[in-house]
Amino acid sequence: CSNLNILHAVLKMTLFLSAEFSKAQKLSKRCRLRGGYCSTGRCPPKTTRIGRCSPLRLFFCCQR
Repeated sequence: CSNLNILHAVLKMTLFLSAEFSKAQKLSKRCRLRGGYCSTGRCPPKTTRIGRCSPLRLFFCCQR
């Protein structure tokens, strides 16, 4: 029974992470289409944040 619980938890985590990865790819592509680029944490000086590149708010879409 314990092995089944572990397997279930691993399967849920895998499905969650794959969904987040797919969403991040779409956000990153949308950023590039808007003329931006993805930056970690915050946008560099003299740039403007125009969106997100990650659903977890770790990467932002920046534009000069």
